[in-house]
Amino acid sequence: MDVYTFEKSYLERLKEAEAVLSWDGAVMPASQVRNEWKSFVELKIEPAGWQAIWKIPRVICEDLKLRYPTIVYGYVDQVIFDELKAVFVVTAVQDSDVHMPESNEVSLVELWPTIKQENDALNVDTTAECIDRLRFFYSHVWMPWDKDYDDDRDWVQMHLQARIQLACDLSKNKLSRPLALHMRTLLMEAMYIQQRLEYLELDLSDAEAESDDEAVELNDNAAEPARKQTKTGSADASLNVSTLPVTDLMCLHLRMAIIRSEFEILENPEMRRAYSELQSNSPQRHLLQRRAGRPSELPLTERAPICHVVTVPSTLQEQMVLLSLAQEQVKPDTQVQLANTLQDVLSICRSDDDILLSPGEHTIKFLENLNNQGSLQGLVKCEAILVAQPQLPTLPVVCSSDEGSTLLVIDGDYTLAHLVLDCRQVRRGILLRNGTLTMRGCRLIGDGNSSTQEGIVCMPNASVEMHDCIIEDFAVGISMRPQSSAELGNVQVKNCNTGVELLDTTVAFNLQGSKCSFDSCKIGIMADNLTLPAKEDKVMVLKQYSALKRYNDSNWLGNCNFIDCTRNVRVFNESDQLLAQRSQQHLLGEELESENKENIETA
Repeated sequence: MDVYTFEKSYLERLKEAEAVLSWDGAVMPASQVRNEWKSFVELKIEPAGWQAIWKIPRVICEDLKLRYPTIVYGYVDQVIFDELKAVFVVTAVQDSDVHMPESNEVSLVELWPTIKQENDALNVDTTAECIDRLRFFYSHVWMPWDKDYDDDRDWVQMHLQARIQLACDLSKNKLSRPLALHMRTLLMEAMYIQQRLEYLELDLSDAEAESDDEAVELNDNAAEPARKQTKTGSADASLNVSTLPVTDLMCLHLRMAIIRSEFEILENPEMRRAYSELQSNSPQRHLLQRRAGRPSELPLTERAPICHVVTVPSTLQEQMVLLSLAQEQVKPDTQVQLANTLQDVLSICRSDDDILLSPGEHTIKFLENLNNQGSLQGLVKCEAILVAQPQLPTLPVVCSSDEGSTLLVIDGDYTLAHLVLDCRQVRRGILLRNGTLTMRGCRLIGDGNSSTQEGIVCMPNASVEMHDCIIEDFAVGISMRPQSSAELGNVQVKNCNTGVELLDTTVAFNLQGSKCSFDSCKIGIMADNLTLPAKEDKVMVLKQYSALKRYNDSNWLGNCNFIDCTRNVRVFNESDQLLAQRSQQHLLGEELESENKENIETA
C-alpha cells in the first residue's frame, strides 16, 4: 500500500507556516505557537476512521524491545486535537514477532495516511497534507527548547524564516560538510532527547501515582502513619528505583541545554560562516603543513599523504616498542606525524592519510567522512583482537561520547584493521554510504541490550569486505540495503537479535568458504522481499543458508554455520509487504538521510 508524500519548495514551506502562525502583525509568543497549530489541525484533519501507517519512534521501539525501524498498519479511532495526538488501533504488522498493545496514543507526525481507504467519503488527502505541514514544522523548524522562550518575544519574527532557511541550506549543501553533519547530529540528538524526556517523565508520573495509591491503602489498613513504600518493601530499593530516572532526567536536561546554546549560535548565518572559516583556517592545519615541510599558504590537498601515529601516555620503553611496530607498517619514504589524540588527527588529516593507533582507548566525535584510500589501523596483532575474552585496555579501542549517533561514517574506499570499535554508546557502529570498506582483524562491540542498535549499515551502491572479524551484541549485526554488497571471510556474528539482514534481492552477499558463523543469535540471517512458492505464507523459517540461496542463487553465495541460533534463517514474503517499495524507501530511509546524508530531500 502507498502512503501520501509531498514535494514542496522551501518557499512553499515558509508560506504555509506563515499562514498558520499569522497574527496580523501582532507578537506571536512561543507559548501560542502550539495553540495555533491545534486550531489549524482541528479544521483540516478528519477526526476518526482513516487508515494510516505508524512508524514507531526509536524510543518506543527500545522500550518495547522492537527492531528499528518498525512500521505497523491500522486506523485512527480518535484525534486528540489538544495534544496533537491520535488514538491509533493496530490491525496489521509486518512481523508476527512484533507484540504490542492494540490501541496506542501516538503523535500525529508519526502517522502516514494511506492512499487507499476503506471509507472513500473521508477527506484523507487534506488530512495527509495537514499532517505533512505539521511534520515538517516539528521536524525542521520547532526546537524542543522553544517552549521555554519568554512570552514577550516574537517567536515567529525571530526564528521561523531563519530555521526554514537553515533547512534549505542543509538540503542544498550550502554549508561545509563538517558543519552540516554537526548540525544534523545536534538536531537528531535533540529530538531523541525530547522523546526520551517525555517518556521518562511519564514513567515518573505513573510511578508517583502508584506510590500514592499504595500509601493510601497502607493508611487505611494500618494503625501507624502511612508512608510510601515500594513493592519490595526495602528502603534502599526505593531510593535506587526513584533516583535512577531522576538522574537520567538531569543528564538529559543538561545535555539539552548544551545543544541549545550551541545550536542558537549556529542558527545565525553569520555565525555559521565564521565557524566554517575558523575551522578551515585552524592553527592545527597550518601546524601540520609546517611540520610536513610545506609552507602554511599551501593548500592541504596539495601535499603528499602522511602517516599519523597516535599513542596514549606510557613509558619511554613502551613508546619505543610501539614505534618499532609502526616502522613495520610504514613505507620508508612516508612522512610521519606523531599525535596526542585521534580526535586531533581526524580534525586535521587528509582523507587519504594513514592513521596508526596504540593500544588504549581513543574517544572521538567525528564530524566528517572517511574515504579516498585512507586507513585506520591498530598497532597490535590480529590474534589479540579475536580472542574469546579480549582485554580491552591492552587493545586499540575506538569509542564515541554518549551523544554520538554513529561512530564512523565511510563515504569512499577505506581500510580498518586490527581495531576494536566500541559501539556501546552509539546507535550505529559504521554507516557505509559509498565506496568499499575493507576490514581486517576488527571487533565491533554493541551494548547487548538495545533492540535498535546496528553494527554496520550498508547503503545502496556501497560494499564491505570483512576478513577475520567479530561482530557481537547488536540488535542487527550487518544491515544490507538494496543494491549493496558484502564479502565475508572467517567472520563471526555473535549474540545479536539479527545477525545479517538482507533487505532486498538486489543485495550481493558472499560468505567466502565456509568459515563464517552465526553464534547465539535470535535470527541468524533475515531476508526480506523474497518471492516465496506459497504466496499465502507471510514468513518462512529455514535451517540452512544453502536453502536460502536457492531463492537468489545469482546474488547470494558461499556457506556458513549456525550455532545455537533460535532461528537460523527467516524469510519474509514480498507479497505480504505492508508498504509499497516506493513508500518503504521513503519512510525507512528517512532517519539515515536526515542524520548523515548531504543531499536531504524534503518530502
